[in-house]
Amino acid sequence: MKIHVLIILFIALILNACNKKSLPPKDEEPEPVFYFKCDIGGLPVDIDAGVNAYYMKSSYYQDSNHVYVFKGELKQKECTDNCGFGLTVLINDYKVSTNNNMYIDSTLMPISYQFNDANIEPLYYSATFIPNQTIQNATYNWTFSDGTSCNGPNCTKTLKKDNKYTATLTAKSTTFGEVAHSNVFRIGNPVQTNVSVVQTTLSPPNTFTYKFSAPNLTGKAPFSYKWEFGDDNFSYDSSPFYEYTSQNLYTPKLTVIDANQDTCESFYQLPVFSGTFGEANFNTYLSPVKNTKALSAITILVNDPKGAVYSSKLINQPNNSHIEIVSVEDYKAPDSNTPFKKVKIRFSCTVYNGPNAIEIKDGEAVIALAYKN
Repeated sequence: MKIHVLIILFIALILNACNKKSLPPKDEEPEPVFYFKCDIGGLPVDIDAGVNAYYMKSSYYQDSNHVYVFKGELKQKECTDNCGFGLTVLINDYKVSTNNNMYIDSTLMPISYQFNDANIEPLYYSATFIPNQTIQNATYNWTFSDGTSCNGPNCTKTLKKDNKYTATLTAKSTTFGEVAHSNVFRIGNPVQTNVSVVQTTLSPPNTFTYKFSAPNLTGKAPFSYKWEFGDDNFSYDSSPFYEYTSQNLYTPKLTVIDANQDTCESFYQLPVFSGTFGEANFNTYLSPVKNTKALSAITILVNDPKGAVYSSKLINQPNNSHIEIVSVEDYKAPDSNTPFKKVKIRFSCTVYNGPNAIEIKDGEAVIALAYKN
C-alpha cells in the first residue's frame, strides 16, 4: 500500500514539473516617448524624457495679438550644476482667436513651416496714391480692380500681399476735360518703382525732349531696363533721354528686371506739349505693415549647460535653415486629463543670445503640446 502511494506521489510530481510555467521575462526598457537629438557646433546632443532628470512639460497661452501659442519644453528638473542642453518649442496658432477658440488641428499639419524670424512676410501693405499734379477745382476719383474706390486728390488703401491690383485715377477739370490713367501693382513683389518724366527742352513745333527715370526702385541690383515710349521706339538705358517729334498723348511703359529675375511694369501718361491734353499720372508709395502675429510660425529656444537661453525669434535665419512637422498624433498622458498632441519635428537653424550664436544641425524632436477642446 505504501508503495502504491509513493508511486502516485512520484507521478504527480512529474506531471507538475511538465506543467510548470516559465518565469516571465524581465521588463524591457521602453523606447522614450519624447526626445531631442541634434548636432550643436559639432557636439552630439541626445536627450530623452525620463533619463537624467529630463521631463516633458507642455502649456499654452494667448499673446497680446489674441494668437494662441502652443509650448513644449524638454528640460532637466531643478538642475543648477553640470546641466545639459534643453529645448523649448513655441508654435503659433494658424489664425487669430477673438472667441478663445483654438485651431490646433489646422495649425499642426505635416508640412514645412516658417521660423518666427525677421523674414516673416508683412500682413499687408498700406498704399498711398498721390497725383503728380493737382489743379484747383479739379475732381479726382480712384477706382481699383477689387471693386473699391475713393475720392479726393490723395487715396490711402490696404493692399493684400500676393495680389495684383489695377489702380485708375480719373481727373476732371474745365482746363483739360476728363482724363484717366491706370497702373498695375503686384503687391509683395520685391521690385517696385514709379516712373518720373521731366521735360528738358522745348523747341516747338517739332522737338520735345524728356528725361525718363525710375525713382524709389526696390529689388536686388543689378537691374535691366526697357523703356517703351508709346510710339514704337524703345531704350535699354536706365535713365534715357527721348525726343518726340509730334504732339500727342503718349503712354510710355517701363519694365525692370532685377538680379533675381523679379519683374515690375510701370506706366506713365505723357501729354507731349499741347494745351488740349491733360494727364492723370500718380505716384504710389507702398509701406509694409509688419506681421506681429506671425501666424503658424515656430520659435526654437535652446538653453545651454550654463543656463543661457538662445532663440530663433526675430533673427534672420541662414538660407539652409528649415523646419517641418513630420507627424502629429493624439496623446493621453497617464496622470492628466488635458488633451495633448504628440508632435515630431525636424529642423536646422541658428539661435542667438545677444551676439552669441549656436548652430543646430540635423535637429529632431518629439514633443507634447497641450491644448483645450
